[in-house]
Amino acid sequence: MLSNAQKTRLGADFAVFKMFPNFWTPVLPVSEVGRVPVAVELAGESIVLYRSPVDEFAAFLDRCPHRGAPLSRGQVLEDGCLQCPYHGWQFASDGACTHVPFNALNSDQRSKLSVVSFPTRVIAGMLWIFTGTENALEPQLPPSLLEPNDRYIIHHEIWNAHWTRAIDISLDYLHIPFVHRNSFGSEFHDPAHQDAIAQISVTATANGMAVTNQLNTLPDGIEIDWHQPNQVVLKLDLGGMPLRPHLFAIPINSQQMRFMQVVLPNPGIDRSNFDFDEFFAASLDDRIMAESQIGEIPNTNEGCNVPTDEPSLRFRRWYYRTVKHKRIEAIQWRSDRHLY
Repeated sequence: MLSNAQKTRLGADFAVFKMFPNFWTPVLPVSEVGRVPVAVELAGESIVLYRSPVDEFAAFLDRCPHRGAPLSRGQVLEDGCLQCPYHGWQFASDGACTHVPFNALNSDQRSKLSVVSFPTRVIAGMLWIFTGTENALEPQLPPSLLEPNDRYIIHHEIWNAHWTRAIDISLDYLHIPFVHRNSFGSEFHDPAHQDAIAQISVTATANGMAVTNQLNTLPDGIEIDWHQPNQVVLKLDLGGMPLRPHLFAIPINSQQMRFMQVVLPNPGIDRSNFDFDEFFAASLDDRIMAESQIGEIPNTNEGCNVPTDEPSLRFRRWYYRTVKHKRIEAIQWRSDRHLY
């Protein structure tokens, strides 16, 4: 949340994360954020992440308020402050300016020199950021993300696709026989399923929807939960072992996303014998399909649709209503952002 001093210098032309405003989202596995600042792009914004010596995490806009130098090229000091590489300005983990070399500034003066910072949380072995500057309520999480951080296995990769494409594919049960025909989708090509009819049930939840997918020729279906804005949970059964992978489509910009898979292994799974790399690699088929489609998902009035498209259509309606047209409140730039 912005301090009053920050509000005095941020204005109508300043609106962070325009393509993905005011959401909690994971950014990176927490194991990849350390004492060396990390530069990432999130929803079109350049962000710097770091961990202090006492394991406090910070996320700032990756530009110093002085001359716009990338703070990710700076260093983390022993007191946990991030030092700008250009003129040595220092910023605490909440973004407050704590020191300006060669200037005798008091605390009131320094309060006008803060860097824009964002709330962070460590959840399920991932570092999460709130993509806004106001009203950062606690993230709404499924119980399966509330286990100790070290229990989760995390895989992530960059896709050259808009983030909505990954959610669209993940909600679509009936792509499996064709996109994954050479892997786990091969069973659908048994002649017994040639004339199968799919039954898709969609139930609205407090934070998304629950989807039940069933073919009338198979005894078991697949359940898929979507949690706003960018998380899909698959409820799988692998040889009698339940597995609940969480899939996150994290926007980098309008043309790229980070696809993150997070698995909490069931206690019954022998990690030494279960090939998680092979499991994660199954997403390659989805990646190829997502990267072959241009731009964000279309609105519901574009293209042809059939009854089994209901989960996708609900997501598209939500996206165009909530994200594309989301109002971003601006804060006025004012002349008192300058000390001289």
